[in-house]
Amino acid sequence: MSQRAERFARSVMEELARLLPMVKDPRVVDQGLITVTHVRVSDDLGVARVLVALHPYGELDAKQTANKRADLVKGLGHAAPWLRRELGRALRAKKVPELRFLYDETEERAGKVDAILKEISPAAPAPADAAVAITDEEE
Repeated sequence: MSQRAERFARSVMEELARLLPMVKDPRVVDQGLITVTHVRVSDDLGVARVLVALHPYGELDAKQTANKRADLVKGLGHAAPWLRRELGRALRAKKVPELRFLYDETEERAGKVDAILKEISPAAPAPADAAVAITDEEE
C-alpha cells in the first residue's frame, strides 16, 4: 500500500469506528462490541477491505458465535452504501472506496496457536525464590 493509501485507510478506519454505532441493521445492533481492526485500501483508492472483530455480550457456543459473525458481516455489507455515503461527507474525498467487510480472525488464530504451544512445550522449571537467592549470596 502506498503512503497515500495508508493515510486514507487510517482516516477511513477512524470514521467507520465513529459511524458503526449508528448502523440500524438488526444483524449489527446489540451483537456486542464491534471493533474495526484494520482497513486496507487499494492504491487507486477504489476498494477498502475493512476487517472487523466482534466481542459478543455473554458466553456463546461455537455455532452461535459463527452465526453472529456471519450475520455481522452480512449486516455491514447491507449498510455499506449508507456508510460509504457518510464517509464521503465526513472525509470530503473525491473518490470514496467501495467497502468490503471481512471478519478478522487474528485473535482466534492467536488463541489456537497459544493453546498448541502450551500443549507441546515442556513444563518450565519454577524460578528460584529471589529472597532465598539473595540470602545465599550474602552468607
